[in-house]
Amino acid sequence: MNIARIINENAQKYSPYNNGLVNHLPMGQFALYKLTNNIEKTEEYTKNYLKKSNIDKVKEEYKKVNTIEECLGKRDLYEGCLELIREISKNEDIEELVSFLLNKYPLGLSSGLFHTTIRLAYAIEGYKEDSEIKSEVERALSYYITAYRKGGLFKRKIEKENSLEEMYKLMQDEKLKEIRNSDISLGQKLKKLYNSEKLLRQGFIIEGSEKDKVDGILKVLIPAFYNTNNIVMLHCITGLQAVVTLKEYFKDYEMILDIFTTTAIAHLLTQGDLDIRIEDTKINQSWEEIKKSASKSTNVHTLKFAYSANKLDNIFDEKDLKYATYKRIELEK
Repeated sequence: MNIARIINENAQKYSPYNNGLVNHLPMGQFALYKLTNNIEKTEEYTKNYLKKSNIDKVKEEYKKVNTIEECLGKRDLYEGCLELIREISKNEDIEELVSFLLNKYPLGLSSGLFHTTIRLAYAIEGYKEDSEIKSEVERALSYYITAYRKGGLFKRKIEKENSLEEMYKLMQDEKLKEIRNSDISLGQKLKKLYNSEKLLRQGFIIEGSEKDKVDGILKVLIPAFYNTNNIVMLHCITGLQAVVTLKEYFKDYEMILDIFTTTAIAHLLTQGDLDIRIEDTKINQSWEEIKKSASKSTNVHTLKFAYSANKLDNIFDEKDLKYATYKRIELEK
């Protein structure tokens, strides 16, 4: 047994949707395996996950589709979309198909709280190591398409050093605060925010290089997460790592990072407990110690966060991510 077979064995049976939410199993399996390089531990995790979760199975009878467009944003067409993608990938290189769809629908990066992009990034990383995971890439593409929700793109550019100050200004705006504290769903809040003329004017993206853009948004995302342990903030960070992993598939990667920044800021502004105060983030533990502790968790989000945070730190030297992971683990004890 290898990681490709473990993922495929279960993912072919189950939908990415779990009672209208998310089936995290393929992502949890991959994250745990990358943290531990231990197939036996990953198999045991899989058995326990399936015991505790009632994941929706794929439909045996489903509507056939003829185009990707007719599947866009329609969860009930997942199986039909997957069949179509499989047919297309018989004659087209799967990585070229990934690039085509990501560039055609870039505003879908944050769909399903970034889960669509995260699952696709994990699938692609696995595929580069083992072509047997190709079927998981196909499933992830169908998920990306059928869960599609359009995000936005701010235009005002700021220097990375000013991102915290600018975020504070957005947090203090009375109209935006009213949306953040309202008793409506996350999706409804996002819709109001994307339709807000004030946010469109005052929202910001980071100017500069890839490193500048990542540094600038992480200055906001990391404290937002470690101050609250909020699941939305967590997924903004794991979503960022997914976008970075998919970098080579985007024609305009800088614009993609701007779309990510826009959608991450909008997601933060939906949360009533948003807090971006800075803490002392110095800790003595090494990443190896932290990854070992994280791998003992039964919480899929802890596994995903440890994996993503370590990857981002390795690429961009963002040491505060180690503290954020440590604090997440400590809160589980």
